[in-house]
Amino acid sequence: MAPTPAARRRPRRSSSLQDEIRESGETSADAIAEAERADREDFAFVAREFLTWLVWHAETQGGTFAGEGDVPDFSIQFGGRVALRAGDGLVSDVVLKGAAPGVSADVRYALAGGLSVKEAELQLVFSGDEERGYLFTLPAEHFDLKRVKIPALLTDEEDDRGDERLMLLSSLDAALELAFRQFLVERVAPTWSRDVVPTLRRWLEEGT
Repeated sequence: MAPTPAARRRPRRSSSLQDEIRESGETSADAIAEAERADREDFAFVAREFLTWLVWHAETQGGTFAGEGDVPDFSIQFGGRVALRAGDGLVSDVVLKGAAPGVSADVRYALAGGLSVKEAELQLVFSGDEERGYLFTLPAEHFDLKRVKIPALLTDEEDDRGDERLMLLSSLDAALELAFRQFLVERVAPTWSRDVVPTLRRWLEEGT
């Protein structure tokens, strides 16, 4: 599936390291590949923060989000698998599986130890349509959807079913963009360091 609009609309920097290398014409292909990798990891860091923030949001606020425009209220909860990433020089990945591992004490313990969420299986449900939820995996590296399971289709005609699939995927895309935008608004606000981070730390300490 194509990346979410939030990923596609990533603010364009005036001149990245990758751009400068290409323009110089004096650097090897290996250096260009390294710059591309660094550029991906720069964005993946923000995506990992978003997924880690979702863990806290799911447990403390029920994972609920206020709708906007054509997007109704919705909630995001964790599915049966969460992969966490450690810092450089440490154990690279930790994978937790089971019933709602995203809100388990093990995940909080791992986050308190400096890990961040690398990939998560998520469930998204729109308010008023709780019986027809979405299940998908969201990795931080490319921030694109994997293994998407949409709700059961309601139409019978094949042409209509194709349109319904596109509509359901568009609704999921729009809801994720809205959730990511809310995270970014909080992340860049002055209250992030003053209020949110201390609250997150207390929450993590309570789980260790």
